[in-house]
Amino acid sequence: MPILGRMKTLIPARPEKELSGGRKLRHELKYIIDEGTYRVLLARLSPLMFRDSHCENGEYRVTSLYFDDIYGSGYNDKISGVATRRKFRIRAYDLSPSRIMLEAKHKDDSYVSKLSKQLTDEQYRAMLLGDCSFMRDSDSEEDVFGEYYRSNLVSQLRPKLIVDYVREALVYPHGNVRITFDKKLSTCYNTIDMFAEDAFYSPVYSKEMILEVKYDEYLPAAIQSVLQGLNATRQSVSKYIICSDCYTQRCFNSF
Repeated sequence: MPILGRMKTLIPARPEKELSGGRKLRHELKYIIDEGTYRVLLARLSPLMFRDSHCENGEYRVTSLYFDDIYGSGYNDKISGVATRRKFRIRAYDLSPSRIMLEAKHKDDSYVSKLSKQLTDEQYRAMLLGDCSFMRDSDSEEDVFGEYYRSNLVSQLRPKLIVDYVREALVYPHGNVRITFDKKLSTCYNTIDMFAEDAFYSPVYSKEMILEVKYDEYLPAAIQSVLQGLNATRQSVSKYIICSDCYTQRCFNSF
């Protein structure tokens, strides 16, 4: 099956609702590809698109600490195929403590939107201990702190798992297109602190890559034609689920 196929059958109707916090709905399509597919895609897309300005030597590292509640809703909702869901994570780039972001990512069928806000190191350390009291006065729906704080009151959010990978990104201004290749997917088994000196990152994927295609209202024809020519199946890919399952299997095998 071609990656995009017929756009009308692939992408559901855009949800008609106002979003809080200036969140903007974007299409998000995901696939698991091999190295050969990656090389073909990169060769064909590079003349059409631009390298992400944040990429040093073409790539950058993404490390995320995912949170879930006492019911495991983040994991279970994804496995059950719940169409509308939300997840919280703390994200750092190239493991730099100078920019630590708390993010709330919302999923509405094939659409995503996100709220984010920078954390201080002190706030990050507090969240590792389950303390989000510094968010108490942030009760607005337009603030990720307020959204996290209210969710924590209801279901007690806690840090669960670190997900780590190397990202190569291409961008295109028309349609606000962003195509990413996520490589060397890994997870951390011995700590929930991304910056711990003894953090050990164990590989989950060695050869497979995760392709993500994100855009606003439309995908330009030239880019669409490149994607249509490749044989890959769209999947509901979640790095958090993949790494969680790998972690569970590792624990099971240790007995």
